[in-house]
Amino acid sequence: MWSKKEIIIIASIILFLPLPVFAYLDPGSGSMLLYFLIGIFATFIYSMKNIYFRVKVFVHRLFSKHQVKLADKKNIVFYSEGGHYWTTFKPVIEQLSKMGVKCSYYTSDKRDKGLNFKASNVDTLFIGDGRFSLMSLNYLKAKILVITTPQLDVMHLKRSKTVDYFVHLVHAPTDVFNYKPFAFDFFDCVMCSGQHQIDNLRLIEKVRKTPAKKLLKTGLVYFDELLKHKITVKQNQQKTVLVAPTWGEIGLLNKVGFKPLQLLLEAGFQVILRPHPQSFVNDIELMQEIEIKCNQFDLITIDKSPDAQNSMQQADIMVSDVSGIIFDFAFVYEKPIVAFSDILNEHHLLEIIEINATQKNMTTIWETEEISKIATKINIEQVSDLPNLVNQALDNDFMNNIQILRSKSLFNYGFAGKVAAEQIQSLLNEGHPEVSEGKL
Repeated sequence: MWSKKEIIIIASIILFLPLPVFAYLDPGSGSMLLYFLIGIFATFIYSMKNIYFRVKVFVHRLFSKHQVKLADKKNIVFYSEGGHYWTTFKPVIEQLSKMGVKCSYYTSDKRDKGLNFKASNVDTLFIGDGRFSLMSLNYLKAKILVITTPQLDVMHLKRSKTVDYFVHLVHAPTDVFNYKPFAFDFFDCVMCSGQHQIDNLRLIEKVRKTPAKKLLKTGLVYFDELLKHKITVKQNQQKTVLVAPTWGEIGLLNKVGFKPLQLLLEAGFQVILRPHPQSFVNDIELMQEIEIKCNQFDLITIDKSPDAQNSMQQADIMVSDVSGIIFDFAFVYEKPIVAFSDILNEHHLLEIIEINATQKNMTTIWETEEISKIATKINIEQVSDLPNLVNQALDNDFMNNIQILRSKSLFNYGFAGKVAAEQIQSLLNEGHPEVSEGKL
């Protein structure tokens, strides 16, 4: 019997051998074959990287001053990749603390406000930044690990025998198809924001023939925090536009650069640019170029704060693309949006390609279906008309549509933190993940 490593090596050799091709593949089968080959190649690369990083993590743990305390097994551990996720974890941790449940909060951001959280039954720890800290969690001992990080057992964070139960806490209302393949496959439980996530995760399980995981009706925990601090800001006569694009190749700034910002500024709008935090990591050169151009105008500011709450409160309207912040702005602040929704090309989403290659009825992405109900849609080719569309959107009343979609699409709006804490406590008390779906 061949080992997993031998199978991967043989498959990789076959993949790169020049072989004659005599067969025709229909588009559906071709997509599945391509998806399969990509999976083999990715598995090989991840395996090699995993060996490399395990060695480096071992050395790092020996000599780093930031070491994870792993001597005792923890009850519940929350892990955050960055300080901007603290608002997602905070309502749950606060509620667990009030319930007398011990838990721990680990972060890879030394500026994380969560490190300042004080409670007798909650300990916090900065475990170092970079991928070493994430890899170090492979040595963690805990009954339950709760993370917002996807692709467990695919990227650097692996399933460990010293962690009993792995939970993914969803931190956006967007569709699960927006994640990379296998984003949720190896979790024991996913705490979902809405029914569309549950439905599509079940569909992925069915197509991929993987065991059914626990899918809980939780909601968006960080909305609790936004609502708690929501205030009405007195508006000036001059309208403020919040431009909040996503990062990467599908992001608005990568598509058209500074042009939409310049058009809004020349039209006399006050502009707040709130790039996705990942833009300053993955799109460094672009952001440097954008900042230089922003410095030439008085009516624009760049928001780099850990959360976008202040900017959303100040803005009269948002311009975005496919970023999940659209739904934060709409559902919490009930303000108008102009969305470059055509940026999202389903051909870039490998997960939905696999699903649609196996069924007659094509599956669609939740936000592409729903965005027109709460926003004015615009195409990239219409960018020159952006100021006019912003003025039109300011005159439209989307509030009723927003409230209807919010009620239909979100679980436990305004008290998801309490629900999440009770769900986690139930998992902990029972000692195994047998929680009736929909009960909690």
